[in-house]
Amino acid sequence: MAERLELQTVTLAYEDSGSGAPAVLFLHGLGGSSNLWLAQLEACRKRGWRGIAPDQRGAGRSGSPAGPYSIDLWASDARDLLDALEVGRVALVGHSVGCMIAAAAAGALEDRVWALALCGGAAGWPDAAGATFAERARLAREGRMDVIAAAVAASGLSQRCRAQDPRLLGLMREAIASNHRESYALWAEATARGRIEGLERIACPLLAFCGSEDAVTPPAAARQLAEAAPDGHMQVIEGAAHWCMVESPAAVSGVLFGFLERHLPAL
Repeated sequence: MAERLELQTVTLAYEDSGSGAPAVLFLHGLGGSSNLWLAQLEACRKRGWRGIAPDQRGAGRSGSPAGPYSIDLWASDARDLLDALEVGRVALVGHSVGCMIAAAAAGALEDRVWALALCGGAAGWPDAAGATFAERARLAREGRMDVIAAAVAASGLSQRCRAQDPRLLGLMREAIASNHRESYALWAEATARGRIEGLERIACPLLAFCGSEDAVTPPAAARQLAEAAPDGHMQVIEGAAHWCMVESPAAVSGVLFGFLERHLPAL
């Protein structure tokens, strides 16, 4: 069950595996929520680590204050959440635009961040993506979240997964369709403006990884992120698409925690 915390400008709901060290903060992307990270939160529990996954501003069970939203605003929320929970050093894990949020938070938190993992991330979006995000914002405000959900599920899960696990396809459509219309539109508009900059100044180890079938942020985008960081690493989840933690949770946890365990901070 999610816990709730009143920050200065928003109420955040979050999942917390409990006290322990080290700590890992998981940040979802457009249309997502903390539910995307349940398998990884369980992996934290089994290791005796503290895993924290918020529903970010405008998503899931958290508050949806008036916009506009931005990468920097979500990154500030992440920092405020960590401060309120009295978390010192932390690893940051992001998905999709959540990678941009995690990278911005890492830049602000500096040496408090002991590792940074970017799943399905990109330094920036292709030029054509701007029109796609604008169309999603329009459809959301018109109440057509079902159309958005069908498109996201089609690109977010591999063809193999959609054919072999229609149950998961349906659950993903429902999760996307349940987003608050205006909040999703604000998310889409902020996502369109997002970029990752300053990775050359990230002192901690960085992992960029994605599904081999990811058409949204393909392996070339992960390679670019890894090569931009002083201590960058790249891995691919074979057979998975953009929402790889949903269709291949065990493989994602294997790659992610293998990386984190190799770079554990001194406690």
